[in-house]
Amino acid sequence: MITTRNIDVLLKGVRAEFALVVDQASKQLQMYNSNVFLDAVNKTGGLFEEIGAQGRQRWEAISVTGTQLLSPTVEAQEFIQKDYTPSFITTVEPFKFTGRLKVTREAAERRDSMYLAALNEATKLNVASENTKAKHRFDRLNKAFALVTQPEFFDYGDGVPLVSASHPNKVGGVASNSVAASDLSPSSIEAMVLTLQNQKDDQGIPMPAGGGMKYLVVPPAKVRKAKENIDSEWIVDSANNNINVWKSQGWNLVTSPWLSASNGGSDTAWFIVDANDSPLKDVMFRPITNETWFDENTKVFVHDISMEHKVGPVNYRSLVGNLGA
Repeated sequence: MITTRNIDVLLKGVRAEFALVVDQASKQLQMYNSNVFLDAVNKTGGLFEEIGAQGRQRWEAISVTGTQLLSPTVEAQEFIQKDYTPSFITTVEPFKFTGRLKVTREAAERRDSMYLAALNEATKLNVASENTKAKHRFDRLNKAFALVTQPEFFDYGDGVPLVSASHPNKVGGVASNSVAASDLSPSSIEAMVLTLQNQKDDQGIPMPAGGGMKYLVVPPAKVRKAKENIDSEWIVDSANNNINVWKSQGWNLVTSPWLSASNGGSDTAWFIVDANDSPLKDVMFRPITNETWFDENTKVFVHDISMEHKVGPVNYRSLVGNLGA
């Protein structure tokens, strides 16, 4: 006897047989891998150095002062003593992130579509972990203009935000890695690069950065302006047709949807970071760890994934920020 329920079950089976399954996680990974501004881990490879701190309860980055200048010394005068001066200590403690997926024993025994789908979803937890790392890395730039409070982040140990006009040094006075808020233009890029190249160590000695390869980090809304300002032969929209001096000056353009205002970032803020000496670190206390076990109480297979990390700077030098316009 054919009933409405029988027809419904039949149609469900037919639908499952011929349905096109759109795997959004696979699409996400494909898009990240093919994006010209992103690589497999969202183009943060050199921008954020990954540091292993496995098995440690705490990781410290200790900043010490740079070199000093030699002092004029007359004949027979004692050599001028130079004192070692400790600088700032950045202390980092682990913070854990996890994900879990369960499959019932019955589904596993039947090896039905639910079981196969669940196993497929379990493998995507690895993609989720990479997305989480990428989000935290770019979010650290989103939080660069204020002291961080989120447990997944850490700040440089000088007590001020990553991007600030009042970084203290050990000989008195302050230093800045911030410029007046301005949109991308040849003049604003010049101000950023000059700020980068005029950085000084804690004793006031120049330690110029930004003379080689540089990361230009912008939100998606500023990619067009960024390309115009670093790739054009001439200054864009200039009536005088002036040469664009920033073309071929060693730029790596980086963007991410995590930098957008709609995802907790800003559609205007942008950064220049020295590619040879980025101060941004991702401290991994426990790398991505997969575990599968059987829960006797509920008779389910459990697929767990976890990692422990924090993201932040070990210095402010080699990075300049601009709130944009």
